[in-house]
Amino acid sequence: MPAALRHTPALPPKIMILITEDWFLLSHFKALVAALVQRVGNVTVVTTASGRLAEIEALGARTIAFDFERASFDPVRQAGIVRRLLRLMHAERPDLVHSIALKPIALGGLAIAAARFDKRRPKFVMHLTGVGFAGTTSSKGRTPLVYAMTLRLMARLLRSSDTALLVENPDDAIRVAGAGWQQRGQITVLGGAGVDAGAFAHRPLPDVATPAAGYLGRMVWTKGVDILIEAHRLVRGQDVDLTVRLGGTPDPANPRAIPQADLDAWGRLPGVELPGRITDAAAFWAGTHMAVVPSRGGEGMPRALLEAASTGRALIVTDVPGCRHFVRNERDGLIVPPDDAAALAAALHRLATDLPLARRLGDSARARLLDGFTEAHVAEAVIAAYRHLLTTQS
Repeated sequence: MPAALRHTPALPPKIMILITEDWFLLSHFKALVAALVQRVGNVTVVTTASGRLAEIEALGARTIAFDFERASFDPVRQAGIVRRLLRLMHAERPDLVHSIALKPIALGGLAIAAARFDKRRPKFVMHLTGVGFAGTTSSKGRTPLVYAMTLRLMARLLRSSDTALLVENPDDAIRVAGAGWQQRGQITVLGGAGVDAGAFAHRPLPDVATPAAGYLGRMVWTKGVDILIEAHRLVRGQDVDLTVRLGGTPDPANPRAIPQADLDAWGRLPGVELPGRITDAAAFWAGTHMAVVPSRGGEGMPRALLEAASTGRALIVTDVPGCRHFVRNERDGLIVPPDDAAALAAALHRLATDLPLARRLGDSARARLLDGFTEAHVAEAVIAAYRHLLTTQS
């Protein structure tokens, strides 16, 4: 653990973390929870259980199984969740509540607004990891309204000195607090969830005849995987031999999950590989020459982007929040417009036919990762935000 974490003044004796899924915490915030347990001791994670609570408890945290009903936007059901959260807070009496992602922020924020015990209200940390499917349009047009209402709630909560905001890119800070967010001391831009630069060590590009582009993430339409498939078709039409590896599985709780039939059809295309769930992301990136993040937006800072950068992979990303915050165009990778298969194909073609360029961009991406985007950097920033929040007068 960094020395900065060991020598900070006392943190709150009791922290409660709200997060929708146990697997999400383990994939993105395992190191953060371990750091908080070591520094604070009393950390409780409230999350939907998918069978992995024991892994969180192995970090030293307590767990409470709690169904956030991630796919539901029914207002009556959400009101019930808020009431259950309020009862839980009164039973647990945390000093600080740390809500990770949009839904726990909204529901936890409503509960916090009503929670008082010992004539005090717990400090509240809103940790925005992107807008999720609540911030993107839907066929029925409902979820953008939910997103707008949540942003208004967050902005209102942020007026209190008892609340802090953590974001993963400056665009999201502007979404919540407006253009003057830099003057708000309780807003912190994190380096995403961070990655372990040792576990994701720099790896040489594979010495094989056919270059490979990798995508790693959930198989949902908002990730733009269909645009990558079309771009790959265009590249192969130019007689460039390129393999595309699509690692990941659908997210059943996400209403924009890609149907298995579509994935099966893509897997039958020449030059497309679908290895399914990836258990060793570092090995996955070691088998590629470049990483592609064709997102349509809604993300805070894609973890796959940071993992690929750490292994020294050139990055092809879309011009959306998070991606454009990390990638410096023509320096760490190439930035293309979202939903533009032709532009993405041109970027793929360029790197597939110029591997020395891919290597230079990848080396720069690794250096960028080491300059503020590791797990240690993120843990330091979160604890610094806690300290600022605790020393601010209500």
